[in-house]
Amino acid sequence: MKKIFTLAALCFLMFSATSVFGQTKNKPQVGDMFIDFTVQQDPADPYSKVSLSNYVGRGKWVVADFWASWCGWCIKEIPTLKRIFNDLPKDKVTVLSIAVWDKLDDTKASARQNGVVWSQIVNAQDIPSDAYGFGGIPYIVVFDPQGKIAAIGLRGDRLYNFVKTSIEGN
Repeated sequence: MKKIFTLAALCFLMFSATSVFGQTKNKPQVGDMFIDFTVQQDPADPYSKVSLSNYVGRGKWVVADFWASWCGWCIKEIPTLKRIFNDLPKDKVTVLSIAVWDKLDDTKASARQNGVVWSQIVNAQDIPSDAYGFGGIPYIVVFDPQGKIAAIGLRGDRLYNFVKTSIEGN
């Protein structure tokens, strides 16, 4: 009986600590306004700061892809992003890749190798994941022209079709 009580108490303490300390992350939902963040892309250059608000809420749809060079699923999503970038009108939609949890040189090399020619925020590390509460990548968020979250987690044809239909409706 004593072992069962001790195990139950330990589980309760672990759950309580996770509940209390794990709530530091946001978890925005569809319909919420975007959460801005700023990244210093080059640690040696204080003028290399860029914010999500440089792209979002400026009258265009924005497809924000949070990714890393070492993430195989992220690399598999690049053809869909290329298709959006190449096929849909640039005056209505922006593709934005945001490198998280990655080494700056690895991000740059992977972007070159995989043909990432659209806008990028690099060296973001855990700033976006703290702001948006995600723990896995690729994490794709579509923002509407006013900066509200229109979709989270779409991939492949579902992502392309959602963006295409959305911009055609505006």
